[in-house]
Amino acid sequence: MINRESYIIGCFIQDKATHVFLPKIKSYWFDGWNKEIIDFMQMSYLNNNPIDLVSLARNFKGKAFELTQFTNSYSYSTDLKHYLFELDIEHKKGSLIEKLSKLDTLNTLDVILNDLQKMTTEAQITIEREPLPMSKVTAKVIDDLEQQMKRGEKLMGISTGWRLLDKYIGGWNNGNLVIIAGRPGSGKTAMALSLTIGAYAHAKVLFISLEMSSEELAKRYISFFANIENYKIRGGNLKDFEHEHISRSLYQLESDFYVDDDTKATINDIRAKAQLHKAKYGLNVLIIDYLQLVKGTKQNREQEVAEISRSLKIIAKDLGITVICLAQLNRNSEQRTDKRPMLSDLRESGSIEQDADLIMFPFRPQYYQQEQTEVETDAELIVAKNRHGSTVTVPVSFEGKYTRYKEII
Repeated sequence: MINRESYIIGCFIQDKATHVFLPKIKSYWFDGWNKEIIDFMQMSYLNNNPIDLVSLARNFKGKAFELTQFTNSYSYSTDLKHYLFELDIEHKKGSLIEKLSKLDTLNTLDVILNDLQKMTTEAQITIEREPLPMSKVTAKVIDDLEQQMKRGEKLMGISTGWRLLDKYIGGWNNGNLVIIAGRPGSGKTAMALSLTIGAYAHAKVLFISLEMSSEELAKRYISFFANIENYKIRGGNLKDFEHEHISRSLYQLESDFYVDDDTKATINDIRAKAQLHKAKYGLNVLIIDYLQLVKGTKQNREQEVAEISRSLKIIAKDLGITVICLAQLNRNSEQRTDKRPMLSDLRESGSIEQDADLIMFPFRPQYYQQEQTEVETDAELIVAKNRHGSTVTVPVSFEGKYTRYKEII
């Protein structure tokens, strides 16, 4: 049976192409003298010094025979990554078991769950994927496009349910972070719920609400479909025929989505929830209401927001989903004659603007006027940043009594 550690060290001695793995591994994965050899090899690699039997024998005097035994374990390097992966798994498994044995069960449940979250996060496998030649990536894209054409599909992503929005942004695309931002009361949640309902016939959606309870969202959901004023549902001021109409309307719905209203969710909680939900039910679109209520780990608020926005982008990329996150705007737009929001109006906008693939502003001119019509047909969904296309304005209507947006075609 092959000695795994000897084989790995033999690969590094005999094959210069394997040296790219040296910065990615940990010397403490190895036993005894092998650890010292890996430390020396890593230092040599960083200093651009040779890694061979001569340099090793010069450093480890009197060990020439032992060093040649490593080369005897080597025949080819094709299994190197597999064995490094195994070492990583074994070390992290042992470390996790040790930490679990020392877990303080006298702490509160929140502290225990937080400790467990840190342990499982640290236990993620760290051997990185190798870079791919662009020719391979391009070939895969061409194959995907061909299959898409055969299916008669025009979108690369999942349909938003809105025709004009699909045209301009290409649907919800895997790995994208979408920010929907507005002032308090401008209808951010209404826009998110409208887009959720537009997409959930085509996608598996999880809506994480840090502001509203699931019951409050359900009341808006009922109002949206049953065409019954939201205030009647909130106050329970319904007539018998309206109650029957609600039951019939919801009974006919064929699509569904999930809601999580944990108001104390941290960015690590959100990552864990998304991973678990995808494993159990599948997940295409994750919606978070809203960014400024998410807790990070940094003390400085600007650093915390930067950490959160970057983490949301990583979640989208790692899970292969679209992350749509609502965000608050500052008061700058209200001080301008033209109230239309701008990218600079985002609170702590630097990191959010940098990480987001798409930034959209629901804008209602009548929000700033004394008189408002029952249906606001002059509302807009402003696409202020579009990493993969042009910036445009989608005409929409807003029905306040049903708290819903619709595109105007």
